[in-house]
Amino acid sequence: MSLLAWFHALDLQVLYLINQTWSSPWLDPLMARVSDWDSFRIPVTITVILALIFGGFRGRQMVVLMAACLVIGDGMIDWGFKLAVHRPRPNETEPHIRVVTVHEISESKPHHVTKGRSFTSGHACNNVALAMIGCAIFGRWALWLWPWAALVSYSRIYTGSHYPSDILGSWIVAIVYSYFICRAAAWLWQRYAPKKCPQLYANHPLLFPLWQR
Repeated sequence: MSLLAWFHALDLQVLYLINQTWSSPWLDPLMARVSDWDSFRIPVTITVILALIFGGFRGRQMVVLMAACLVIGDGMIDWGFKLAVHRPRPNETEPHIRVVTVHEISESKPHHVTKGRSFTSGHACNNVALAMIGCAIFGRWALWLWPWAALVSYSRIYTGSHYPSDILGSWIVAIVYSYFICRAAAWLWQRYAPKKCPQLYANHPLLFPLWQR
């Protein structure tokens, strides 16, 4: 067996473990809700508005950097991988996958897919980027974002939307691009803020004081 075949077999084994063997009636609605972006659209919108109004410099910095991650990471890098890899989702090609949504639980109906969107996972990438940005700005106070990113990522496997390898790859991709977005932001701040907004720069000379010391 080749290394690639072995890895794919392991990928499928973990997928079926999470999607079927480790499934539970009480987990189904929880994982479906965690995996459903529409359930969080209004709370997230309210949180962003409150952060912009009452969050001060750091709250607004969080919003701006997450917007950059969504535009560059989700809109360009993540979507670029989807268009380049064209990997079908497991619920599109694998048999006996539990397709778990907030409305129903059904069984997959494998069919031929030419343009899949399984790699990378936007859910995983966006929440890993959120944890990276949050910890870069707020330090230990944002560590809870990592378990949240892990829960969202797990839910994408549980609901049959992604392979485990999709999630692993998405974490690596998101950590890399969010790190470089932070580095680029810090460089731009040091280069342009002293002249463009001197008073703001005087109050906040470092965008990420926890790791720029």
